[in-house]
Amino acid sequence: MHLRNLIAAIGLVTLLASSPAAATEVTIAIENAHAEELHQAFQLVSSGDPAGAEKIFTAVIAAYEVRANPNMIYRCAEDLKDAAGVSILSTVNTTNDVTILGAGWCDALFGKGFVLVDLNRSAEAESFLARAVEMGPTNPHYLNEYAEWHKTRRKWERSLDLFTRAWNMVDRSTSGPNRKIAARALRGMGYNQIELGDLDAAQRHFKQSKEYDPENRGADNELKYIDDLRKRGLGDPSA
Repeated sequence: MHLRNLIAAIGLVTLLASSPAAATEVTIAIENAHAEELHQAFQLVSSGDPAGAEKIFTAVIAAYEVRANPNMIYRCAEDLKDAAGVSILSTVNTTNDVTILGAGWCDALFGKGFVLVDLNRSAEAESFLARAVEMGPTNPHYLNEYAEWHKTRRKWERSLDLFTRAWNMVDRSTSGPNRKIAARALRGMGYNQIELGDLDAAQRHFKQSKEYDPENRGADNELKYIDDLRKRGLGDPSA
């Protein structure tokens, strides 16, 4: 499958993804709808008011859904550069038309899932985090949070897979904008690998995470824990 006819015009891009069987039209409409509401909601999260934030996230999700075409696939992208990658992922194995919006809808889904965990409604959170990951397939932050959700349920292999996917998406620069996201993905991989009995890989990933977030005490604590496990004769003693 290849992409052709890239047409850019004032925030609107249309791509035709063609294959021998069918053509999928991908419309990219990067917009800032609900930006102010989402900013307010995330401020409430930061200030310790998840209930207030949840109301805003719910309203924003409803505003997107009431306008959505049920026959359309919707995806999210941060900008036009990101949208190119999202469009390729979105047209694999489908002949449905796809509309790629800005990050607002996915941020609202992610935000609602995040605050539901804080509100001790973790079981409800899963569907929102899953939708954010599905609709924002190139966002490693969404993947990290969804991986964390699985980790808290002791689903080690599933959590490891999601953290690994997040790590594979991030900018690998240790001074880049994604360095904290990269460090978290690596710590998550390491934590799951401890539980799965792979201490060598866990140790390697916790040490690597410190290249991105050198002050993180969590990584230090897990490295000490690995040392303790080895002193007790658990795991592979070779490091």
